[in-house]
Order: sequence, then C-alpha cells, then structure tokens
Amino acid sequence: MTMYTVMPPEQLWSGMWQEGEATREVKVNGLLMQVRPVSETEAVIIRLLDCPLEAYLDASNAPGSRVPLSGN
Repeated sequence: MTMYTVMPPEQLWSGMWQEGEATREVKVNGLLMQVRPVSETEAVIIRLLDCPLEAYLDASNAPGSRVPLSGN
C-alpha cells in the first residue's frame, strides 16, 4: 500500500497495533447488541447485531446510548 501524506509515519500509525477495549454481546429487550461495559450494571451500545429494522429508528438503541446490564 502506498500512502501519499505529509503526516509523519509515527503519527499516522500511532495506535494501530493497540488492543481494543473489552466488549460483550448481550441481549437487551430482545435485541442482540455489542456493548462496552462502563460499570458492573451499565454499558454503552457500540452496535446492534440482531434486531428488526425498526429497532434502528429508536433513539434509545443508538450507538453511545447506555443500557443496563442487570438481568442479562
């Protein structure tokens, strides 16, 4: 791959080989989603994995929204 840029390579590739944050797949209200836990009882939605199409229109299912982890 050839990259034409004025950025120094150290800045361009910084963080390239770092491990990502720990995520989990949970089912909340019948929707399978990938979340990043922020506490023992709460998580932030990263993406929806298996749900009906109308679930994407609900703002409470948007990436960045918080969901409870209790009862999963």
